Amino acid sequence: ATQNKEMNMRLIQVALLVLIVMLQYRFWFAENGYTDRKRLEINIAAAQFDLSVIQQKNANLEAKVTDLKNGTGAIEELARQNLGLIKPGETFIMINEPSTFK
Repeated sequence: ATQNKEMNMRLIQVALLVLIVMLQYRFWFAENGYTDRKRLEINIAAAQFDLSVIQQKNANLEAKVTDLKNGTGAIEELARQNLGLIKPGETFIMINEPSTFK
C-alpha cells in the first residue's frame, strides 16, 4: 500500500513537472509568448519614432504653408533664395571665391 502511494506521488510529481515545462515553453516560445511580445514592442517603438519624424516634417510644412498663405514675406524670401530676385533699388553683389589651383 505504501509502495502504491509512493508511485502515485511520483506520477503526480512527474505530471506537475511536465505541466511546468509546457507552460514555460508556451510563455517563452509559443505564438503571443514573451519573445513575440518583445519583438512587437521593438516594432512599435520603431514605428512611433518614424511617426514622430513624420509629424515634425508635417508641422514644418504646415508652418510654411501658413506663411505662404498669410504674408508676402515668405514668398519674397523664396523668390530671393531660389530665383535670385532683388527688389527695385537694391544692388546685387556676387562674390566669387578665388580658385585654388596648384
